[in-house]
This record gives sequence, C-alpha cells and structure tokens, in this order.
Amino acid sequence: MKFFNNLTKKIEEFKAPQHELLTMYSCGPTVYDVSHVGHARSCLVWDMLYRYLKFADYKVFWIRNITNVDDKIVKRASELDISPDQLSRIYTFEFWHDMQALNISWPDAEPRATDYIAEMISFINDLIAKGIAYEVDGDVYFRVHKHSNYGQLKGLSLAELEKGEARVEENTKKENKLDFALWKSFANEDYSYDSPWGKGRPGWHLECSTMIKSILNKLQLGDTLDIHSGGDDLIFPHHENECAQSECLSESQLARFWMHNGMVMINGKKMSKSENNFFTIKDLLAKYKANTIRYFSLSTHYKKQINFSDEALSAAQKGFDKLLASIKTVQKKSSFDSTLIQAFREAMDNDLNTPQALALLFDKNADPATVAYLLEVLGFDLQESAINQNNQTDTIDSLMQILLELRSTARTNKDFATSDMIRDRLNNLGILIKDQRDALAQWAFN
Repeated sequence: MKFFNNLTKKIEEFKAPQHELLTMYSCGPTVYDVSHVGHARSCLVWDMLYRYLKFADYKVFWIRNITNVDDKIVKRASELDISPDQLSRIYTFEFWHDMQALNISWPDAEPRATDYIAEMISFINDLIAKGIAYEVDGDVYFRVHKHSNYGQLKGLSLAELEKGEARVEENTKKENKLDFALWKSFANEDYSYDSPWGKGRPGWHLECSTMIKSILNKLQLGDTLDIHSGGDDLIFPHHENECAQSECLSESQLARFWMHNGMVMINGKKMSKSENNFFTIKDLLAKYKANTIRYFSLSTHYKKQINFSDEALSAAQKGFDKLLASIKTVQKKSSFDSTLIQAFREAMDNDLNTPQALALLFDKNADPATVAYLLEVLGFDLQESAINQNNQTDTIDSLMQILLELRSTARTNKDFATSDMIRDRLNNLGILIKDQRDALAQWAFN
C-alpha cells in the first residue's frame, strides 16, 4: 500500500502503525454556514480512504473535528441576531444531515473546539514556558523560527517564506511577520474566554493541534497520527502551523503521512459567490443522487482538481446506472472473484487510484456479486439504489414499451427518419436498441 506523502513530496509505502489502532485525522468544517460542494468532495475522499483502510483489515480510529469558535461564526451570529453557540449548533446539525445524505461514515470521534479551551490554554502555557511562544497585549504568538522544519509542507524554506512567498499581513506586535496567533485578545466581546492573558479566543491552528494531542493521549497512542488529511488549500498556513506548534511541544512528528485532496472548480472556474457559481451540498443533492456524486468524485484521482458541471454529473449518472444494471440480478453470496478483488486492491494500493478501480468494475466478464461488494467498499449505497431502481423499473419499462411501439409503427410506415431519430436519441442516453426480425425490438443500457 503506497500513498503520496505531502511531507516528503513523493509516493511512499504506508507501513503498519506501531499501535493497534491506525489513527486518521481530517479537518472538518467551520460551522458558520451550510456546507458546499468543496466540503462534499473532501469528505467523500476521506470517507473512501477510511472505508478502504478498514477493508484492508486495519483497525482505524478516524477523528474529524468541528470548528465552532471562530471570527466568522461571531460575525454571522451577529448578523442573524442569535448567539454564536446557537449558530454553530444549527450548522453542525446541517453538516451532519448533509453527511448522512451523502452516505459518509460517522467518524469515531468528532471533537468540538469549545470543549477543549482549557487544554488549549495549557498547550499555550507549555509553549511559552519553552520559549517557543510570546505574549503581547493579550495576544500570544508562535515563534516560527523555533521549528527547524518550518515550511516543509509548503515546500519552501523559512528564508524563502520570509522573502514574501507567503501572503501574510503586517502586524507590529509580531517579532517576525510569519509568527502566527495562538491566542487572540477580545476583551470587549461576550463570546470570549478567560485566560492568563485576558479574555480572548484561540487561534484556528491551535484548535486542531490541541484536539489531536488530547485524543491521542486519551487513547494512549503517543503524539503522532498515522494520517492527517484535508483539502490542499489547508497545506499553508493551517497544516504548516499545526505541524510547527505540535512538533515543537512534543518533539515528535505530528503525522507520518500528510494527504491532501485537490480543489473543486465549477464549470472551469474557482467556486465563489462573486462568480455566482457557489453551490451547497443541498443544491447538489436536489439535482443528483448521492451515489452519482460519489461516482463523479471518485472518477477523478483524489489529488487532482475536479470540475463540477451538469454535463459531467449527467455522464456520471449514466456510468453509475450502467454499473447498477450489471448487478441488478445479484443474489447474496459468501464467495467472490479473488482475481477481481486482487486487481481492485492493486489499483487502490497505488495511491488510491479510484478511476482505475472503478474501470475494473465495468469489465463485461466481471462477477456481478463481486462488483456489488467492491462498490460497497467504496461507499456506494446499493440498498438505496435498489429501492430507487425497483420503484422506477416499472415506469421505465412502460415508457420504453411505448417508444419501441412508436418506432415499430414508424418502420412499418417506412418513416425511417422518425425510427432512426428515436434509436439515436435513446443511444445518446446510453440505451441500446436491438431490432428483432419478427418481434418488437429489445433495449438495454449501453
């Protein structure tokens, strides 16, 4: 099993963890609004990895956090005239609803930042005691030069970053422009917490490091995750800063493997409200089934950028429908095609090559029961598909019967233009018409 490790910038063998549990952490949402298609892509990718690791017989402990204390949450709550806690609870529920609708596995732990404020303060105190952090007017900053490998995830040295490679706002309180906030002073706001430096709120980077440290220690699994995952927009500064503060405190690696998924484009453009191409998960699910969205997402390698468009999702729907048609007569059985499973594993062990893994399932000689089993390994909900398919089968059969009868009448009347038009339009929809000499034509998904 080999994965691309963003720490080393190369594909490496994923060796078994030192402990019984394989630990995996994914950066979750900041709950100030409904989740969008970018969240969907990231969550589907790491759900796929979680499921595959379990298929590969690892005992996996998956942590996905909820950031429920943040400046954006405070601002949005003020706009809606509700408390920040109310706002975060509303959108946490919305996120859970979206995850369930997409058939995303529930993580083994889902820590909320506000439950770890005391641990965050302790974390900062320990960094100050080691001379790694400093306080100025109620703010506390991390000294980046104290981390010898700062810039390792970004792929730049500290000197290169200091020359302006990173987009960092000037702050006269800082010793170095790259130093980042561990604690931010908000003395006059209700939504703040008492600390040795006055009222304030924790820095975003600190939250993840503290929750990881606390949960790993509770599990007695040391200080190092096996896998840390997230979108590639988080590499710098978020994950870089997580690395720095955690590794300076523990003097251990924060994670053995850093894995990142590519970003989402909408019709070839970066998703943004200003471009009027911002779509939520609910927008997506209103038009497409969860299995279609998962199939579309896994048809592109997780590290690559992915482009959402109606054309691409419609093609994904046809592709998945074709797979469903190939397994519609599957009966449960206890044995599967070991050759197909081995080929599937080889594809997935090669840095989660899901496009290749899915392609294997289209082989006309593939055992349907094995295809169904492997689709479930990838997280497809075949039970729901079966229900939807059964509900639609009678309607589809009736509609096709009408179309084939109309086509037969056209052929009898030598209206070959209409006959060919019906055949060609159905073929464009992925439906193949097979003419019979003395009977009504037959149809099948192409």
